[in-house]
Amino acid sequence: MKKKKALWTSTFREIYQSKARFISILLIIMLGVGFYAGIKATGPDMLNTADTYYKDYKLMDTKLVSTIGLEDKDIELIKEDKTVKTVEPSYSLDVLTKENNHVLKLMSYESGKNELNKPVLVKGKLPEKDNEIALDTQVQDNQYYKIGDTLTIQLDDKKSVSQTSYKVVGFVNSPMYIDKVSRGYTTVGKGTIDYFGYIKEEVFTLPVYTEAYIKYVNTEKTASYSKAYNNYYDKDVKNLKNTLKNRPSEQLEAMKKEANESLAEAKTQITDGETQLTNGKKQLAEKEKELNDNKQLIEAAKQQGLPVDETQEKTLQEASNTLNEEKKKIEQEEQKLVESKEELAKNQQAIDDLKAPTYHYFSREDNPSYAEFQDNADRISSIATVFPVFFFMIAALISLTTMTRMVDEKRGEIGTLKALGYTNWEISQKYIVYSTTASIIGSLIGLAIGYHLFPTVIFDAYGSMYNLPSVIITYYSSYTIQSIIVALLCTLLASLLVLRVDLLSTPATLMRPKAPKPGKRILLERISWLWSKFSFNQKVTARNLFRYKQRMLMTVLGIAGCTAMILTGFGLKDSIGDIVNLQFNKIWHYDATVTINEDSTTQEKEDYEKIKADDSQIKTSLNLSQNNMTVVKKGYTSREVTVDVPEQEKKLSEFITFNDRKSGETYTLSNDGVIINEKLANFFDVKSGDELTIRDTDNKDVTVKVQEVVENYAMHFVYMTPSYFEKTFNKKPNYNVELLKFDKSLSDKQEDNLADKLMKSNYAANVSFTSQIGKTMDDTMSSLNIVVWVLIISAALLAFVVLYNLTNINISERIRELSTIKVLGFYDREVTMYVYRENNILTVLGILLGFVLGVLLHGYVLKTAEIDMMMFPTTIHPISYVYSALLTILFSFIVMLIMHRKLKHVDMIEALKSTE
Repeated sequence: MKKKKALWTSTFREIYQSKARFISILLIIMLGVGFYAGIKATGPDMLNTADTYYKDYKLMDTKLVSTIGLEDKDIELIKEDKTVKTVEPSYSLDVLTKENNHVLKLMSYESGKNELNKPVLVKGKLPEKDNEIALDTQVQDNQYYKIGDTLTIQLDDKKSVSQTSYKVVGFVNSPMYIDKVSRGYTTVGKGTIDYFGYIKEEVFTLPVYTEAYIKYVNTEKTASYSKAYNNYYDKDVKNLKNTLKNRPSEQLEAMKKEANESLAEAKTQITDGETQLTNGKKQLAEKEKELNDNKQLIEAAKQQGLPVDETQEKTLQEASNTLNEEKKKIEQEEQKLVESKEELAKNQQAIDDLKAPTYHYFSREDNPSYAEFQDNADRISSIATVFPVFFFMIAALISLTTMTRMVDEKRGEIGTLKALGYTNWEISQKYIVYSTTASIIGSLIGLAIGYHLFPTVIFDAYGSMYNLPSVIITYYSSYTIQSIIVALLCTLLASLLVLRVDLLSTPATLMRPKAPKPGKRILLERISWLWSKFSFNQKVTARNLFRYKQRMLMTVLGIAGCTAMILTGFGLKDSIGDIVNLQFNKIWHYDATVTINEDSTTQEKEDYEKIKADDSQIKTSLNLSQNNMTVVKKGYTSREVTVDVPEQEKKLSEFITFNDRKSGETYTLSNDGVIINEKLANFFDVKSGDELTIRDTDNKDVTVKVQEVVENYAMHFVYMTPSYFEKTFNKKPNYNVELLKFDKSLSDKQEDNLADKLMKSNYAANVSFTSQIGKTMDDTMSSLNIVVWVLIISAALLAFVVLYNLTNINISERIRELSTIKVLGFYDREVTMYVYRENNILTVLGILLGFVLGVLLHGYVLKTAEIDMMMFPTTIHPISYVYSALLTILFSFIVMLIMHRKLKHVDMIEALKSTE
């Protein structure tokens, strides 16, 4: 018992006496574990927070919309579906506000009835009266209205709501719109919705529901964004489609029946009109015959010289005038009848041409913000697969070095204990406890900090983009166990590996100090003309560097690893920051995209062209045929692509630049093949001259030849000429999009005014501006920059701990040597520089190696962190190399100041004692 007690006392005394070493190991483990667990937990925490928010406010699974609206029969059928838990019919209407001409989406709300997509009250109250409205918090943020203000809407002739003026009573969020920017598209105003508002359901006067929100039984407790949710959803929506499969034909039949009943009445009216017209003509003919007979009698009397009554002649004239008027009326009635028959024929044709209504099933994925949030969380998770591993590699390296030094220092003690009869296991316990204690404490602190700090900081960075509550912190047992195991491997395994050699040695060998490394000539000494020019200090520095090769290698690798991570962080910042500028300035040169309404008339197109011609801001335009298709290849994951066909291929270069990212060579479209973007080519492992298979919307596969591969950073594109498109798909391109290029950049207000003007013609279904898309992407990228800064700061802290630890080990190993030169009369500053000349050289070497490793790590992280629809540029700006080097040098300088103070207080007598 006394032996064990002595060992435990010695262990805890060692921890106390070597606090710096113990704390340095603890800090390295803390940083490694904290970074690993924190970054790993951030992505899942983000998704868990969003999922909890969706469940709390009952976000729908499916939004059902019909081209003719939804009837009670539709709702009843959906309720009968056993896979459906809740169905909630609703009304909505897109309108313009009179005060500022904004596009407002009005949505119905009924207290106690809204079970799905519950509005989240932020301020004020929800509407309780017909003239009250609760608005999107975006309105409050932009100070368009405040509580108590009156909002007035503009309505067309067709009345859809009973109120046009509303009192603002509150501000709300909605689980359907978690982001703070996008509110969807519309055919009203400028084509995009500015904000939404809730009004009482009774205010809507529409004959049918505009949509129905549906929640399924299977998905209610399933985590959003999970594979299980997607699998359940696919099955449930398929079942719902089956439930409603007969409704389109039923509604078509009902519409035709109702229309035909209306036509039957019209036919009866026309038949009655024809009968009346026939009778009228007969009566007219009889009157005309009677009039003619009377005229002939008077004419005969005149010829015979008989007296004629003037009154009789006047009466005949009046009768003739009346008869002419009746003729005109009959002709008019006949013309009306002809027109009615023509109208009847048109209506009959319209009824015959009636098509069954289409039901559209929109999932959560159709909401861009829902899918975008997952993309952001996935990016964090992707980064978490690379950086923490590098962190732990450096932590393991430094822990191995530190524990090696500790065991070397305790050789004499180990020999003494062996001589006293202690077993190898008993001797090992001290180092096991020492390293395990440092690992466990470091791990626990790291886990506590990591699980709270990283998710909170990163999630808050996205706070400017999303209307979500504070992040929900979760402790993941898998990450906790992984972290602790790796931490123990870094320290405990290192201790046992180093200790193994000494435990196999004899007590006599261990109780004698290790013989110093024999001095020998280094390579530089053999170059006599160069060596002779070195000063004494330079020669000492060179000899020490090459004498302690292991220490030199460890220091260079440690510094290189930290510099590499710092450079990778700055490189990621460069890559993320460059995307918007490269995509929207270097590659795309157009300013707006107009989606063309395919049902518009020739007159509406002419009106649109006139509006466009009268606007001096529009410099030029280009029509495109734009189709969403799929690229497929056996053994590869299919990818959605946009197939663009310009009406004037020679004009396309004014709007889009096709160039090779590396060589800068530019290309143009030809009839020999297609041009595709670089990332799409990488996905399918194709190059110029290869073939690519495209599946169109009819599930027909066609093969195209890849002409060139070009630089592009957002989405996937396939470009081809009209003739090549016609040759490939056996049909002419349908030009459904128009690109606009402005004379100069427009302000947000000018863009809104232009969109409003263009949308006044039914020819334009929607207008979107590249500046707005760029801003949205820039906001996303800016949020990701916070993540990058977290990486940079974490790597910088690790660099500081690594430099401190390695320098501390260096000084501890050479304490006798440093004490000797102090005894010989070296000043404190000279003693510090004696060590730091070597450190400075090793730091520079580490920085240079770090640059090389950083470029490789940066490229690997980019490939890992990229999402399918985006490619990051791999360029690292020169200033990033400067920042990375300066940070490493700064930490080296701070460590030098700390060590200078330590060297000033070295106990030379104690250090120079010899073991006999």
